[in-house]
Amino acid sequence: MEAPPNNIPTEVVRVLAGHGPVSVATFAHEGAAQVHCAPFEDIIHLFVHPGTPTETALLSSTQLTLSAKGDDGQYQLRMEGRAHAGRPLAGHPLLRALDPWTPEGVSAHRLLAVPFVAEHIEYVRGDPENPVRNAGMTPAGMKRQPRWRTLIDACFSGMARPFSIWVVLWTVLWFGAQGHEFVGRPLGVSFALMAGLGLLGGVRTLALAQGFLAWRKHKASAKDAGCLVDGLMSPREARIIAAILVTLGSVSQAIIGLIWGEQLFWMVFLFSGVWLCGPAWFAHLLLGRPEPQR
Repeated sequence: MEAPPNNIPTEVVRVLAGHGPVSVATFAHEGAAQVHCAPFEDIIHLFVHPGTPTETALLSSTQLTLSAKGDDGQYQLRMEGRAHAGRPLAGHPLLRALDPWTPEGVSAHRLLAVPFVAEHIEYVRGDPENPVRNAGMTPAGMKRQPRWRTLIDACFSGMARPFSIWVVLWTVLWFGAQGHEFVGRPLGVSFALMAGLGLLGGVRTLALAQGFLAWRKHKASAKDAGCLVDGLMSPREARIIAAILVTLGSVSQAIIGLIWGEQLFWMVFLFSGVWLCGPAWFAHLLLGRPEPQR
């Protein structure tokens, strides 16, 4: 996960450094948890115990809210942003930098390092009767790309990108070569595109979800998880999107077979490339090629 180097104001980092455990609330789980954190100006690392509701919730949704309030009411801090379920602190590339911030008496093997990128900060300080309030988007929040762009980047990343371009070109050129006499040509183009792109994008998104789970166990690299490592999509969301796309592609394939026959059915399937990319992606994950330890 990456964020601008000056994403969080220095004063906020100092407040968190001296605050102790912070309150963390996730979108997919009611209630808040008290966790220790390692505050930096780009990313805040939260220390979460495996198997807790916070970890489970982050596997379903990446939305997270962090709150901190001074005992004397001198400050109140609320940060909203994105996070993913993290990975074991033991073996983490930033273990040496994070270890001084961990709870006392808790081994690194019993903690997950959950990165949190703040996208909106509300900071209130001063006299409770006459407070000074600062609120607004962080550089990371302002730079976050639209949801539709994230979806396209996820579905057609890696090998799926050139194959998706090939699917569009082949479909347009092949149906165009059939001439006006071809029955239902506009409809055929639509179903062929939905079949080829739906199957390809769905299988790719499912591969990213599995890659993220393998990456959490240090059995795959960050490239195998795509945007999930950046907290832009959770594994559950990726699987739901994959199921929708594969269903759409399969239904379109079936309609093509019923209306235009078996020959076009197999042509669309073969030229989609999913029969090649799908096994290649999952075979790569089965080989288990993690990132080199630093």
